Amino acid sequence: MIHVVFVVVTLVLLCTAAFLSGSETAITGSSRAYLFHLAKKGDKRAKKVLDLQEDMSLSIETILMLNQIILFLIPTFTAWYSFHLTPAQSTICTSSIAILIVIYAEICPKLLAIRFIIPFALFAAPAIKILVSTLKGLTRILEECAKISLRLVGINIDVQQTADQSDEELRGAIEMHSSEGDEEEEEQKKTMLKSILDLENVYVNQAMVHRRHMRTIDISLPVAKIAKEISSCPFSRIPLWKDSPENIVGVLKAKTFFKALQMNNGDFSKIKISNLISPPWYIPETTSLMDQLENFRKKREHFALIVDEYGDLLGCITLEDILEEIVGEIVDEYDNKEIADDVKIQPDGSFMVNGATPIRDLNRQFGWNIPEKNATTIAGYVMYETRKIPDIGQVYVLAGLKLEILRRQRNQIVLMKITPQSTQQNTSENTKVVEN
Repeated sequence: MIHVVFVVVTLVLLCTAAFLSGSETAITGSSRAYLFHLAKKGDKRAKKVLDLQEDMSLSIETILMLNQIILFLIPTFTAWYSFHLTPAQSTICTSSIAILIVIYAEICPKLLAIRFIIPFALFAAPAIKILVSTLKGLTRILEECAKISLRLVGINIDVQQTADQSDEELRGAIEMHSSEGDEEEEEQKKTMLKSILDLENVYVNQAMVHRRHMRTIDISLPVAKIAKEISSCPFSRIPLWKDSPENIVGVLKAKTFFKALQMNNGDFSKIKISNLISPPWYIPETTSLMDQLENFRKKREHFALIVDEYGDLLGCITLEDILEEIVGEIVDEYDNKEIADDVKIQPDGSFMVNGATPIRDLNRQFGWNIPEKNATTIAGYVMYETRKIPDIGQVYVLAGLKLEILRRQRNQIVLMKITPQSTQQNTSENTKVVEN
């Protein structure tokens, strides 16, 4: 009888230990994104796994505590049983139990959990959730004891994961992702996903169209002249100004104008432009692209004007500008300006670059690492680094690039030649070499 009791109790304890061991692996290793997807579809077990992952330390501590108790009970019970055996039988029994614990209570359940990680987690979640809730008080006491012990040796584990760490985890997951198919297409997908993460750290003044390049119309012009300007303009929304190009009084949609013209049978005299324009929407230059994308969605607008801290007009930004930060240049039959118009690749490997070309466009297109913090355009970057307006013919080595000033118009750098430098040539990112 005693032999039957030993076998039954040992099997129950081993199965319980195996369940706890596999549950630990499955719950910690399950994809939160996939579980969230299942929970959204109504899977209550997935919601329980997510709840367990939400307080991961409590869940793991409870599982480990129970597992250690069981692994303590098995050899204790075996030792008691050994008193009823001969010395040789006792040695064989103890050795067999040790092997069973390692193989069937640790290795096998963990291998199963790794192979069927989501099904195992969903299967284990209800029972583990009950155990965690029931033993929460005891687990917290043991946790505090462990934390105090660690503090005594100078280790603090109360520091929470920062947003930067979460962001880096996402970037790492994107880099690790791979699937069958075109390698170039996969790289484009990764770039797009990482660009979405960048939106929070990129501001509207880095992606805007500068006021000098904005297409605007004087509201005081005759309606016929305004109609001609709109017809020749490739954009659907045009800022209108009064007295000064920086004094924007409204934004006119081409569709609204031509609809009004059609309703009045093409009679310009019956159209009052001030009744067709919408108030300008001003946003600060410190707005992130992520915030502005959300603002565009909320207001159902596609166009905003950017001002600095003094209220002076800097430029404009559209929904398309933000989308281009994610997917790259969007070109259609109406576009008349691409980065190709601003950058000409030369046979010797150098580049002829318009001074007004945005730094972000150059970095994204050619994989350069020009700092974007203190300037928006390549000309602005050169002037910031040199603390002057360079003369024609001067050469600088900045950020691993050799930049030669070719053309200047008053105080503006119009054209420069950029030659990428090798690692050996570029001794420092901020090295400046001037040739007169």
